[in-house]
Amino acid sequence: MTTVELSPARMAGWRSGLGNLLRKELHQWWGTRLWWLQLVTWVVILNGITVGVLLDVGTAAARLQEAVQTFFLVGAFAIGVGAVLTAQGAVVAEKELGTAAWVMSKPASRPAFVLAKLGALAAGFLVTAILVPSLVFVAEVGLGLSVPLDLARFCLGVAVVALAVLYYLALTLALGTMFSGRGPVAGIGMGFLLFGMFGKGMLPPVVVLATPWTLGDVASALALGDPLTFDPWIPIVFTATWTAVLVGLAIRRFGREEF
Repeated sequence: MTTVELSPARMAGWRSGLGNLLRKELHQWWGTRLWWLQLVTWVVILNGITVGVLLDVGTAAARLQEAVQTFFLVGAFAIGVGAVLTAQGAVVAEKELGTAAWVMSKPASRPAFVLAKLGALAAGFLVTAILVPSLVFVAEVGLGLSVPLDLARFCLGVAVVALAVLYYLALTLALGTMFSGRGPVAGIGMGFLLFGMFGKGMLPPVVVLATPWTLGDVASALALGDPLTFDPWIPIVFTATWTAVLVGLAIRRFGREEF
């Protein structure tokens, strides 16, 4: 088993041990085969689907619009699923194995424990599931279509999807601090995602806009410059706020854990 050498912690307070813990968590991505498994998975899923759309019949402008919509709508949902499934054991497994108690016996704060996991997971998904597939998509459009893609608008859409993924990572980590098994963590996270996909029509629009469920539509509209029937900043601000609340909840709940 590959180990990561830790160095003495020099920061005090909530940052105590953050650097060491973050290096350890980043190694779980970039020091193992996880990063390339994730990368291949997302390129195959997201870029494979959009290749089919780009090769479809129709005008170049129509194919570009359909490809962008597919890329963001599928991406916001599929990467959210991947985030929940990947992060479901991030906290739970450490509690089950007793490594969380061991880490907390060292000069490391509990907020640092949670933030290190969130930072490493966010960085991993940002690169493998969002940044690289987005670059491949831009290349696909450039090679396959005669109409240009507005890169500035496209980057706005990518940022919105990144926010959605960060929300699901924060949600899963928060659930991991509340439950001692992976079942409830994955079940609640996946249930929330699936209800947003298939059941949000049963809720009042004002409730739906306070969730990340519409961020795929927002990303697509921003990338294409299309109008929406609602202010796109409403779900963006709400999702950012809920993400911060979930991170705070995870830190608070883990801080009350008895080891």
